[in-house]
Amino acid sequence: MRVFQLNTFCGVKSTGRIASEIARLVEKDGGECRIGYGVPGISKESEPFACQIGSKYGRKLHAVIRKLLDAEGYGSWLATRKLIRDMKAFSPDLIHLHNVHGCYLHLPTLFRYLKKSGLPVVWTLHDCWPFTGHCAYFDYSGCEKWKTGCHHCPQQHSYPVCIGLDGSRRNYQDKKRWFTQLNKLTFVAPCEWMKQPLSQSFMQKYPVRVIYNGVNLDSFKPVHSDLRSRYHLEDKRVCLSVAAEWDHRKGLKYLCESARMLGDEYRFVVIGLEKAQIADLPGNVIGLEKTANVQELAAWYTLADCLVNPTLEDNMPMVNLEALACGTPIVTFATGGCPEAVDENTGIVVPNGDQDALNEAIRQLASQKVQRTAACVQRAKQFDAARTFRDYLDLYKELCR
Repeated sequence: MRVFQLNTFCGVKSTGRIASEIARLVEKDGGECRIGYGVPGISKESEPFACQIGSKYGRKLHAVIRKLLDAEGYGSWLATRKLIRDMKAFSPDLIHLHNVHGCYLHLPTLFRYLKKSGLPVVWTLHDCWPFTGHCAYFDYSGCEKWKTGCHHCPQQHSYPVCIGLDGSRRNYQDKKRWFTQLNKLTFVAPCEWMKQPLSQSFMQKYPVRVIYNGVNLDSFKPVHSDLRSRYHLEDKRVCLSVAAEWDHRKGLKYLCESARMLGDEYRFVVIGLEKAQIADLPGNVIGLEKTANVQELAAWYTLADCLVNPTLEDNMPMVNLEALACGTPIVTFATGGCPEAVDENTGIVVPNGDQDALNEAIRQLASQKVQRTAACVQRAKQFDAARTFRDYLDLYKELCR
């Protein structure tokens, strides 16, 4: 079995770690795998699978096109031509798509090749971007244009950011034409929630499998560290929040408000912030920049009394699963697949945007860490990557028969 995956990242951030975990399982099963990726910076463990697409200068040019013309996926033509040559040389039995946005692919060229090749294609939907005219999520804006045809996008300035012309009508029509021309396409939803919008989109004709995101339990597990003493947290209730990017949909304002209202007994630690965001935080919030260090993340998850995830738009966030694996209960808004990660023993789900309910849930869980740790670790076993991602191997073999 020879599998070629495509994703924005390789071995880092949530989707990059997922792609690498799948690659390791493929090779452990006796197959071969490559990961074509766009953004430089990979983990050491993923180096044997990595195949970088294009250059940083090509991505910057693509980013300019995107920002001015709302044209994600219309640049990187030469890089995609080379990618296709590499794919042909590898001679895959199956192509697995993850995130194809991120200024690294020329989508019409890629999908012409996929159609012509006749290969089975698996596409894991880590967000809703493939069936909208611009945005990756639409819950926050309440927009439903994606069901019938996007135009005059209300989220033009959200990811993928555009400061120029609105291209949502063109994008929607082109995506519909490009993506629905494949005959051997199977979608994978990382949670039950994702099946609903997909079934209402222009790609509803394709089969869908639910394969939950998996967490590496060898990397994410309870670990000892000196973080409490290093950050002077010995007598504090520590509430942790982690995101790759803290834009409006991740709910940073709710964390800051909780920090103000809950007082000095609590310390909020927020990982993944920009320097400007850190400068604006309340006094009892510790802001940290992004980290790709899995051991450091596991240490923070273990230290925390609870994980607080006030995301307003999301699919099946890996941070929830990683926290459980480290024995930490979760407070989350009822967003996307977030409620599917927890049960009554491992977390509390509160209505989106309900600040009072969020504060009360934090108070409750932060005082119950010790009683809930064993249940959290046990719950995480349901999302063990070594088990959940084997479903991908079974799907690969089924499609290649």
